Amino acid sequence: MPELISSQPNRGWSFWWKPALFLLVACVGLYYVKWSPYYLKAFVAADNHSIGASILNDQQSSPLAAALAYAQVYFLAIWKAAVLAVILGSLLQVLIPRDWLLRLFGVPGWARPCAAGCSPCPG
Repeated sequence: MPELISSQPNRGWSFWWKPALFLLVACVGLYYVKWSPYYLKAFVAADNHSIGASILNDQQSSPLAAALAYAQVYFLAIWKAAVLAVILGSLLQVLIPRDWLLRLFGVPGWARPCAAGCSPCPG
């Protein structure tokens, strides 16, 4: 009778699809959230020598109204990045093999924690 469960792990395409999916989601998400909105603004800034108006509204009569207006503008500017960070953090736990992360970031010393702190992956 043939053995139904192999004793050796499958190291073919089925092993690499999860990290590849994580990288695809990370690249597409970063393009959509971080790079795409500012690509055309770079050309405008090069032509006008200005990046546009400030998000601070100094014309408010009340400091509380100015703070609330700033909080609203700031939230509208970053909410997509916050959602992407949550998605990438959960995909990191689900799609990247745990032993890879332990080998990369789990070694004692100062170099590995620095690498973990500088990595673009939320964790």
